[in-house]
Amino acid sequence: MEPNPAYQDVLRVMRNTSDLQAAIALLGWDQETYMPPAAVATRAEQIATLSAMAHSILTSDSSQRLAEFFAQLLPALDGELSELEKRIVRVFVRQVRQAVALPEDFVRRKARVTTLAQERWKHARATSSFALFRDDLAALVELAREEAQHRGYTQHPYDALLDLYDPGMTVQTLSPLFERLSQATQEILDAVKTSGVAPDRSILTQHYPAQKQLEAARTIIEAMGFDFSAGRVDLSAHPFCTSFATADVRLTTRVNEHDLRSCLFGLIHEAGHGLYEQGMRAELDGTLAREGASMGIHESQSLFWENIIARSEEFWHWALPVLQAYFPSQLAGVTPKQMYRAINLVEPSLIRIEADEVTYNMHIILRYRIETQLLEGSMTVDEVPEQWNTLTRELLGIEVPDDARGCLQDIHWSFGGFGYFPSYTLGKLYAAMFRRALLEAIPEAPNLIRRGEFAPIRQWLKDSIHQWGRTREPAELVTSVTGGTLTERDFVEYAWEKVRRIYGSA
Repeated sequence: MEPNPAYQDVLRVMRNTSDLQAAIALLGWDQETYMPPAAVATRAEQIATLSAMAHSILTSDSSQRLAEFFAQLLPALDGELSELEKRIVRVFVRQVRQAVALPEDFVRRKARVTTLAQERWKHARATSSFALFRDDLAALVELAREEAQHRGYTQHPYDALLDLYDPGMTVQTLSPLFERLSQATQEILDAVKTSGVAPDRSILTQHYPAQKQLEAARTIIEAMGFDFSAGRVDLSAHPFCTSFATADVRLTTRVNEHDLRSCLFGLIHEAGHGLYEQGMRAELDGTLAREGASMGIHESQSLFWENIIARSEEFWHWALPVLQAYFPSQLAGVTPKQMYRAINLVEPSLIRIEADEVTYNMHIILRYRIETQLLEGSMTVDEVPEQWNTLTRELLGIEVPDDARGCLQDIHWSFGGFGYFPSYTLGKLYAAMFRRALLEAIPEAPNLIRRGEFAPIRQWLKDSIHQWGRTREPAELVTSVTGGTLTERDFVEYAWEKVRRIYGSA
């Protein structure tokens, strides 16, 4: 098949754009890991300049002509483009149309505001002072509203932002889904409270030296299959994964010397993202399709490893001896069942990233309610701390002592990530659906996990999900893997199954 000249032009545009996006991501990674604090203003201008350059490439007259050419003629090019190439082109068309919706001035302003806001958020959280971040949040909310107007929506301004992270997702779909999930979660919590069972988690809160924690966590994610020749691990205030190419995937974590979970599960979570990035087809490198199908799908992969696998009892038959080699005195005499019960304790808590599987979704529902109300104008920025505290009391039954453990605990608003939070719960729901599909495809998966033989599971994930990148949209991907559509039922059944094993008659 002769190369299609127009398709080669698309590849050139995407290569130039993806190279700039990689440079922006690298500057962002450096800001969160090694950049000196005094460099923040300069870094804001650098990111703003590169963001505008990437935007100008996608919005150029030639890019728009290419996009419209393929939008109109793609069905007629069956003999000239492969199925994968057609899918890559569809991603290109969508990306151009999304970029064209935003004026260049807006792109520059958003890049500048978010870069500065991230630094002020750090200071605000460190001092537990919402007042220090209040004006930044107000500016970020206005930017989010403006972006929704530029992108367009039919029913709710939040829909325009949701679509960026999870294409096709809407408030009309999410709100009833979240209500059902909230009700089911409350029923599980009520059963746990009345069970009279209180698993002991003290084994997790002894003193675990930081360097040993990092070494142990690296050993475990390497066994999972994370390729250190194409990736690395660093420390940051908020764990994340970023990727500049399939051969360059960066993970970060943080360490609490008196809580073994923070570093270990944080790094397993980010390694799940990293395996997705490392598992994409080589043909997608340099294209705008070398990304996850959506943030929800991406999150499903991190949660699949963190929760479905690493919080299973089978996992601890393999992983506990690994940790005991690093912490022989702290974990002496501990059994896999004890570890399983300790890490799966169900108890409402203040911090989202430290929440258990069951209550975690309540944290997301809280943020979802606040974000939708901010976008529609039914809540003001000044009301955020009080509303946050009220919803924490309503959904989780606990009091918020300060802003650092309340509305300032997450970095997401500071980088303009309105519409991002629902992806975490969508990821949990997708992960539970993929678990059911895995057990149907590989019934011996629990025994493989027990022995630390992760390669067949990783290969199944790569074949089913990872390799496709963004060339398959979430709904199509979920249907191809599970045979169904998005539902909370698999997660609720999975949660009840685990809770009954730990809390007995609950």
